[in-house]
Formats: sequence, structure tokens, C-alpha cells
Amino acid sequence: MATSYDALAPHFAAYARSRAPYCDAVDRVILSRLRGRSGALLDVGSGDGGRAVRLAKAAFMTRLVLSDPSQRMVAQCRQPQVSEVWCTAAEELPAGPASFDVVTCLWNVLGVVDGTERRIVALKRMGALLAPNGRMFVDVHNRYNVRTSGPFLVWARIIRDRLWSSEVNGSVAFTWSVAGERIPSRGYLFTAGEMRRLFTLSGLRVINRCFIDYKTGDLRGYWGGQMLFELAKDP
Repeated sequence: MATSYDALAPHFAAYARSRAPYCDAVDRVILSRLRGRSGALLDVGSGDGGRAVRLAKAAFMTRLVLSDPSQRMVAQCRQPQVSEVWCTAAEELPAGPASFDVVTCLWNVLGVVDGTERRIVALKRMGALLAPNGRMFVDVHNRYNVRTSGPFLVWARIIRDRLWSSEVNGSVAFTWSVAGERIPSRGYLFTAGEMRRLFTLSGLRVINRCFIDYKTGDLRGYWGGQMLFELAKDP
């Protein structure tokens, strides 16, 4: 998967701008939930790092660590505002110490991790790095997002999930079209139930959840947006 992100790296900033209404809305929600919290921030799946740098600055974070498995992305992450850069996948993060006040894993980075077991490992690794009173923010693509996929496709997905529950149901292939190039990749679309199970098995609890329109950034209901979760460690 890092190969497709290596190919996207030169165009990542342009592609991110095309999704700015959504990404900016997610960041606004995160900042509103932090309520002046500062300290150390770890961003998992940072891309070129620009978004995390802006978020850390707005949140008055004193330390920023970025991580990404793509070497070409990591090369762009090395900026003066960044304390450290880790070239690693989410499921291969270091096991500790628990020193980060905020951990972010945004823009369906969890959907790039292959398979339920590896996703649980990734969430556990992120949780292990989260300070006892810290907060984690994860947003993922909603398999039942009618506004993005349309009602007929969503109903087909619901029926398939009811009749044949399988992890392959959420797997999708897609193509990034940016700067005149077409870059094929794959990802995963989640249901709310899947996310609840992943968090439970990872020792995390949901503090807050909202749904954000992928095109406009507006807050929506269950059928109208991607899912953003605020998480804490289980006591």
C-alpha cells in the first residue's frame, strides 16, 4: 500500500486541497473538543505533514511527531515545526511510552491497514502511546454513507452485510485522479458496528462521535457523513 502513497506523494497537497471542506471540518471538530488542551501530538498516517502542522499550531501543541509508512511522504514531513518523524505503519508503531496528550489518525488511515487483526494492533499501539488522560481522534469512511454512495448502493451493501457478513464487504478499489495522473489504490469502508467492536477489542472507549459530509464538511446524521470518533483509554 505504501507504493500507491509513494506515487501520490508529489501530488498529495493538491489532492488534499480538493477535499479541504471535509478535512477542515474534521479539524474544527477536533479543536473544539480539545478545549485548550496542549502538550504533545502524534499524527499517524501524516501524508506530507502539512495538515498535522496546522492542527498542532492551532492547538498550541509544544511537541509534534509525524508517522507514515511511505518514504516519499516522510521526506516531505521533515519540517522545522516537527519534533520527530517516524517512517512506520500504524500497526508497527513503538509500544510506548504513553507520552502523547493527543493522537490523531485521520482521513481513513485505519482503512488502509489490511485486516481486522492488524487494525486492532494499530489501535492498541496508538493507545499505548496515549497519555492516561489523553484523547485520540480517528475518522473513517462510512460504508452506509448515502450522500456519498447513493441509496441504491448503500441498500445493496446493507443486504449483502445481512446475508453474508464478511470483511471483504468493506474492501473497495479506487483511483486517485490528480495532476493528470491516475493512481490506483485500495481501502476499507467501515460500519458503526465494526468500529465499536474494534475499539472494544483495543481497550478504547468512545467519548464522542459525529458524522461529517465528505463533500461539504457539514455535520450530518448516520446516513449522511463519514465517522469521526473521539476516544480515550479504558480505565
